[in-house]
Amino acid sequence: MKKLLVSTEHFLAFLVLFICSLTTIAGDKRLNDLTDVLNGEDLANQQLVVFESETCGSCKAFNKDILTGWKSALNIKKTYSMQAPSGWELKEDLWATPTILFFEDGKEVSRYTGYDGNKQAFWQWLGLQTLTPEQKKIAFESGTERAFTGSLLDNHAPGFYVDPISGEQLFRSDNKFNSGTGWPSFFNPVPGSIVYKDDGHRVEVLSASSGIHLGHVFNDGPPPTGKRYCINSAVLKFVAD
Repeated sequence: MKKLLVSTEHFLAFLVLFICSLTTIAGDKRLNDLTDVLNGEDLANQQLVVFESETCGSCKAFNKDILTGWKSALNIKKTYSMQAPSGWELKEDLWATPTILFFEDGKEVSRYTGYDGNKQAFWQWLGLQTLTPEQKKIAFESGTERAFTGSLLDNHAPGFYVDPISGEQLFRSDNKFNSGTGWPSFFNPVPGSIVYKDDGHRVEVLSASSGIHLGHVFNDGPPPTGKRYCINSAVLKFVAD
């Protein structure tokens, strides 16, 4: 019986060591995957690449604040390599981490260097790369599209209206109504999705994630809230159920 117990203990010890070795191999494989130069042929025409390092505190903060739960439509990849994806071009050498590069057709378009915890600054940088001139005018200069011209005014499909940069949900189709004003109107936003800015005349509505201008809110909406969120189509993206 004593010999059997000793044999069992030896077997369990061997099993623990074996599992640990597999975990180490898997960890090394993940690390190798990150340190390898990215293959440009595997990436998208419009591509974000995060160049980071394993010991970089700002990189960890960026991962936590931005990359966790990534909802943007843009493809994004991380790497510990400080070289451009194979066959792709950098404008200049990389010198800090994290550095987030926006590539188009294999060429660097713009870069965002460092991260100080300002999430909206990152999203607004990304919006400057990806939004159309009309969208930028509305999003960053509080512009307004002409009434009855918005592409989502008469959209009645079920789904969510999301931030065009971050992809975060802003409004649900169930809360949309026809106000007759010429702009998409909602009586309730997704909780926590927007912030307000009162200038003394009107109350501006901004995306909580990216900080972009969306429109204004008025107190002439239907029950149950009595609110009318008057929103520009150009700064909404519709995601169907």
